[in-house]
Amino acid sequence: MKIRDGPVSTVEAPCAFTRVIAILAEKAGGNSSMTSFMNAVKGAGIALVASLVSALVFAYLFRLPIPLGGIIGPFGQFSSYDMGVLAVLKSVAIAWVFYGIFGGFVLLVLCGAFTGIIAGKKYSGTANRKNMMIALWSAGTSVIPVFILSILDYLIGPW
Repeated sequence: MKIRDGPVSTVEAPCAFTRVIAILAEKAGGNSSMTSFMNAVKGAGIALVASLVSALVFAYLFRLPIPLGGIIGPFGQFSSYDMGVLAVLKSVAIAWVFYGIFGGFVLLVLCGAFTGIIAGKKYSGTANRKNMMIALWSAGTSVIPVFILSILDYLIGPW
């Protein structure tokens, strides 16, 4: 499938997400389009995995809402230290999938892709440093939605 973005740009992509990432990569300029696309894919993948890890950290150190289960964590309704490790892992995985299906995965992929493009463009000097900075910035970006989810009841009221 070929889409046309403006008078100059033409991007070929098999699906909508790939098209969006390819257009973002092409608009970023600086590097070649394929390099920017690969940076976007790295950023998106790292953001997805890092969000699961940060949700686990939030469940142990702060709080994390679990669908149909309450809020676990030291500052939640149920302490994660009273539960077993496998129970906490299972609860966090359920929450990650549940909130991901309802829009979280789309948000993480787009934010991670954008972060990967920007970090790849900024640190394009050496490959190791560039990849390390893409991983660092994408992981940092994935903490923001988890933090907002953990304090959402303070922002909009109990739910």
